[in-house]
Amino acid sequence: MTLVADELTVVNPATTEIVATIPATPPDAVPGLVAHAQRAQERWAATAPAGRRELLVAVAELLLDRLDEIADTLVAETGKPRLEAFATDLFPAADCVVWAASNAGRVLAPERIRGLQPTLRHKRAWLVYEPLGVVAAITPWNFPFSIPLSVAAFAVAAGNAVLLKPSELTPLSGEAVARLFADAGAPPGLVQVAQGDGRVGEALVASPLLGKVVFTGSPAAGRSVAAAAGANLVPVTLELGGKDPMLVLDDADLDRAVAGALWGGFVNAGQVCSGVERIYVDRTIYEPFVDGLAQRAARLRPGDEVGPLISEAERARVEELVADAFARGAEARAGARAPSPERRGWFYEPTVLVNVPPGARIDREEIFGPVVTVAPVAGDDEAVAAANDSAYGLSASVWTRDPRRAARVGRRLVAGSVWHNDVSYSYGVGHASWGGRKSSGFGRTHSRHGLYDLSAIRFVDRDAGRVPVPWWYPYEERSVDGFRGAIRVLYRHGVRAKVAAAWRDRSGLAALGRRYLG
Repeated sequence: MTLVADELTVVNPATTEIVATIPATPPDAVPGLVAHAQRAQERWAATAPAGRRELLVAVAELLLDRLDEIADTLVAETGKPRLEAFATDLFPAADCVVWAASNAGRVLAPERIRGLQPTLRHKRAWLVYEPLGVVAAITPWNFPFSIPLSVAAFAVAAGNAVLLKPSELTPLSGEAVARLFADAGAPPGLVQVAQGDGRVGEALVASPLLGKVVFTGSPAAGRSVAAAAGANLVPVTLELGGKDPMLVLDDADLDRAVAGALWGGFVNAGQVCSGVERIYVDRTIYEPFVDGLAQRAARLRPGDEVGPLISEAERARVEELVADAFARGAEARAGARAPSPERRGWFYEPTVLVNVPPGARIDREEIFGPVVTVAPVAGDDEAVAAANDSAYGLSASVWTRDPRRAARVGRRLVAGSVWHNDVSYSYGVGHASWGGRKSSGFGRTHSRHGLYDLSAIRFVDRDAGRVPVPWWYPYEERSVDGFRGAIRVLYRHGVRAKVAAAWRDRSGLAALGRRYLG
């Protein structure tokens, strides 16, 4: 992609050919888009859950009608294999839209609060989930359709409007999301797109009219977004990547573990936040694992099975990380080079590195390319310690034939998702929560927690006003004794202790009761 004046030029990274040139949104036009979204949201918030569901069902049906058309756009913009366009973008997108349509009304229905303390039993209380307003969704280029569509679907299901800022590298996929909603009958302004680079994103996040910012990107960019939104006290949800560990225990199914590492490390050319980057293998099976992974990695076909990096700059960054690792003593068991100069596109061979020292940049920084590092460990404790020794905490996987052992090890991992004998799949499941810990961000998308994340939670109650309130004025000396007794009776542990407290403070409780009953 290049930005020239007010245009975005989209380049296919597999061929370096120009795909399209589209207008960019002037940064000074962003406030007007936000205001338009705000007006649309005020009307949409009054739409009943059935009406919201109807729109999302229509979006899902249009998506199913346009699968091949959207896949064409994804392949052209990212160069990813067509199978990956379907399996890792379109499939998750469809599941999230349908799940939000089917479940948002139930999840966000007013929730009756029961079991209030005895002094409040005459009240009726609820938690009510209300829209936040305008949600700004700033989304990346690695899954340029599924991420923005899932955010938009959940936001709209919760009664919000959405202003989407897709990556400047993949603007056509972002445009396809807004077009789905418009063609499905969404009110004008409910789902809009602002196209452009970081200047457009900055103008969007700076708006004081936003109800929420949902950002997917790097930790550095996430900190900037959080700071800018924080100036207006606008809440943010941040998904800031990962450096996911794969723990291969001594009783793992070796063939399945190698196959999982192969796909988890090289799908989407490794440009996956939850992709495998660090592999820790029990010493007893380390050499067979590395040999098997290296052999299979060498057989993967560039273009057909492993796509390109999104840009020349991204490939150069991966090459820089690998070069630093080599300079510190690392070895390549497969790959570690770009394809021959005759091949067009920004490809990089699937790479397996071993003997990577702790000080290497590739051991600490997110690679976001088709490179994995493999290290031996002596037992579960060492594997867990190595896995948690990272600034990131998005997800992790444990590979063992023993489900109980997987559960024990998994509980010790600091990550937002932990998988057993599988990797990355739960992003494509609408009912599974998604989000990280530590430098991988905070907040959740998908699932009921994603809907809560896009809602304002209000406590409301009903009180007929006939019961006196004993803690109102005037204050009385005996009321202190009464409240002391009430606290002890309500919160002592065990029936005997409660009875003893009631007897001890009986006079104060009686005085409090007389006032409570008027």
